[in-house]
Amino acid sequence: MLEKYFEDEVRDGFYVPSMIKRSWAVALDVLSEVDRICQKYDIKYYAEWGTLLGAVRHAGFVPWDDDLDIAMPRNDYIKFCQVAKQELKNGYEIFNFKNHDNFHHFLARVTCTSRICFEDKYLKEHHGFPYIAGLDIFVHDNVSRDRKNQEHCEKIAEYIITVADNIADGSMNSEQEKDALKRISQLCNCDVFAYQNKEEERIQLYTLAENIFAAFKDDDCDEMTQMMPCSMYGNHMRIPKKYYDEVVRIPFENTTIPVPIGFDAMLSKRYGDYMKLVRNTGGHNYPFYESQKKQLEVLMDFKLPQYTFDGKKAVRNDDVANTGYKKIITDVMHSVKEEIEKIGHYINNGKFWTDNQTEDIIKNVQEKLADIQQALIETGNLIEQIKGENTESVKCIEKFCDTLYMVYQGNTYDITGELDNLNSVIENEIITRKEIVIIPYRAADWSYVKNIWEQAEKNPETDVIVAVLPYYYKEYDGSVKEYVNELNDFPEEINAIDICSYNLELHHPDMIYIQNPFDNENKAVSVYKEYYSDILKKNTDKLVYVQSFQLEEFSSNDERAYKNMSSYCTVPGVVNADEVYVQSDNMREIYIKKLTEFAGDNTEDIWRKKICVKPEWMNDKKETTSHAGGKKRILFYTSISGIMQNQDEAVEKIERVLKTFKQYSEEIEVIWCVQELVDAVLPSLNRKLYECLNNIRNNYMLEKIGHVYNDKDKKLLCSCDAYYGDTSPVVQEYRNNGKPVMIMDYMV
Repeated sequence: MLEKYFEDEVRDGFYVPSMIKRSWAVALDVLSEVDRICQKYDIKYYAEWGTLLGAVRHAGFVPWDDDLDIAMPRNDYIKFCQVAKQELKNGYEIFNFKNHDNFHHFLARVTCTSRICFEDKYLKEHHGFPYIAGLDIFVHDNVSRDRKNQEHCEKIAEYIITVADNIADGSMNSEQEKDALKRISQLCNCDVFAYQNKEEERIQLYTLAENIFAAFKDDDCDEMTQMMPCSMYGNHMRIPKKYYDEVVRIPFENTTIPVPIGFDAMLSKRYGDYMKLVRNTGGHNYPFYESQKKQLEVLMDFKLPQYTFDGKKAVRNDDVANTGYKKIITDVMHSVKEEIEKIGHYINNGKFWTDNQTEDIIKNVQEKLADIQQALIETGNLIEQIKGENTESVKCIEKFCDTLYMVYQGNTYDITGELDNLNSVIENEIITRKEIVIIPYRAADWSYVKNIWEQAEKNPETDVIVAVLPYYYKEYDGSVKEYVNELNDFPEEINAIDICSYNLELHHPDMIYIQNPFDNENKAVSVYKEYYSDILKKNTDKLVYVQSFQLEEFSSNDERAYKNMSSYCTVPGVVNADEVYVQSDNMREIYIKKLTEFAGDNTEDIWRKKICVKPEWMNDKKETTSHAGGKKRILFYTSISGIMQNQDEAVEKIERVLKTFKQYSEEIEVIWCVQELVDAVLPSLNRKLYECLNNIRNNYMLEKIGHVYNDKDKKLLCSCDAYYGDTSPVVQEYRNNGKPVMIMDYMV
């Protein structure tokens, strides 16, 4: 895995923290091991549930999901469980109800380890993720064509499982247990025994129920189901077996995963328009490793290290000394004025040098003049260091120093007037000028602060500096793994500098804007300690954090999105900043709620003053832009779902749409995106339909109406000015950016 993979990321409007990405990476390692075994023993498996949906819709995990699910037909499942123990590489475990106590599920779980582990070697091998992670293997069983027989078997299995759980939980007395076991023996026509160890008795009964699940042979069935719980307790999920006749491998994160050939019909039945993004998942057990973390903390009787609120850093401390050059220059000029006022009555007196003054007084005045001159020379050097040569201030300082020397030689000058002029020049050229520093995080995020830079650049009385802060990827223990400096990736016109060449303490800018709020509280990246937000705050009059990502709006009832706020809201840059700019009024209220829960009810007023909504001028304006030949660019998206659900109507509709686009080819440029899965699976699903689509595609390219791409290049897909076509994951991005979106109706 590339280190960049482990960075926090916004996927389809949802914030995915680094720790979730690490758990994904471990799950993918386990998938790779399972895949190796399945290929070796010719065991059939395929993505299931959220993993299947993620593979088809996202080419990876569903962003708000944290687990990996696959399924196997019953015979393949039995075969896998038989060989897995000896085949899985060292440290990996397979769990099922037969081989592990307290595992009461009708599935198998393969994990990277059986215990939480913080050992160096383990963390290096498992992407810095110490918790137990892996994948679940669900079982698909045949469903009898005889509905009554099927339902009869399901009722028996329900009864057996209920009895097993009641016995093991102590809910049955010995007489009730005896009667129940007798009835099960009669129902199943087999011997069932009472055990002294009730967990063993539960395993016996679970095994009996599992045998009932697997009772029907392939030749007697046209459908499959996941028996527990999808075909019991009033549920009757049925899946045509033909959907699973073949599997095809499709992209999934950094690898591929098998999916059943009938994935479109199956997903459509479960979710309807499955390409539409819907976040309706709860968050009680999310992320899955939080429960492991809590158990560990109870066991160790102390909390694992985490960022905690420091009230002193949340508000500005006015007692912090300002050591910036403006303060230095102001203090020097104030001191010069005071000293000149002290000796002014001497040097403004033309007879001072000729009257019979004592030698000590003359010497004292000359020493004062020399000290003033030296202070001004040093001030001039400081101004040249900050502002460069040939400033009006330095010229006036040099002139004034010449005047002081002439006075030192015994000449008379009205240096008070000349000093007033010098002060005026310095005040206008240096002291009253604003200095703003923008410290971007990554070049890819520049657009979120671009307007701040542009507005500051337009102000003739403001100096704006873009100081790029290098960051580094972290090892599991927080040490440096790889430095990254993106200085050369920023636009040339902003004249960005390396922050290491900019003395923050000396400059003490009026305002600093930051994009990276993490300091050292992120699992993937960090920055030099001297650029942590609390240090930056001491070196500016105002520290401003700008949220530099766009989320789909949510409420605190969206538990998963709300939980993940701890990765970007309750972090040092937000807490320490004087002002924080977020994307909307709704997001402001959620930030305030989250921060108040984090820091205490008595802090709400702090956050209400601090958290602000980005003003319109600050937002990156997503105006439609002209592309080649001044044309507007339209994204036309065709998904496997749209084609499979509409078949011949889909082909006719696509042809009509492209003809319409052709009529306006002088004004628009069409980017036709055909989902990658179309080429991967449509030839197997419907060869004739695929050939029709291919003919349309070839004619489209010959007629040069526009361009054809697949959905891999998301940056290109999101660069268009408007969206038309099937629902897809990039629709939300267009809506977030205020671009027109129209979902195609195949029946019109």
